[in-house]
Amino acid sequence: MFCTNCGSQINDNLRFCPNCGAIVSGEKQNVTAASTYVGPMGNPTPVLVWGILGLAFSCAFFTSVLGIIFSCIGLRKANDYISFTQGAYSKQATIGRNLSKAGLIVGIIMTVLLVIYICVIAGLIADGAFTSVKYYY
Repeated sequence: MFCTNCGSQINDNLRFCPNCGAIVSGEKQNVTAASTYVGPMGNPTPVLVWGILGLAFSCAFFTSVLGIIFSCIGLRKANDYISFTQGAYSKQATIGRNLSKAGLIVGIIMTVLLVIYICVIAGLIADGAFTSVKYYY
């Protein structure tokens, strides 16, 4: 069976087209012209983009919290894409999901290191390590 909206070939038992998201009627059509339109849920590119952003921001020391947020968004979009396409995986969605997982792990590690760094600097400032005059009692 072919989708009447985008013309892609789909299984007969699907209610929605996995490429464009259009509702598929039960009758069979003979559509041969294929369109390049891909609907918002059937497009794996946002999963890849959020995965790249998540990993990139996680690797930077002071933006690791943003990396965690972007990685969580990437994982959520990957899960939405996989559930929408009924378990069909694409290369972009798989890579994006794996990048999001890596970004989440790296982001958590970098955030812990950032907290340790801030605590050490705060301790040194409180101890007076950065003053030029030291007072000995």
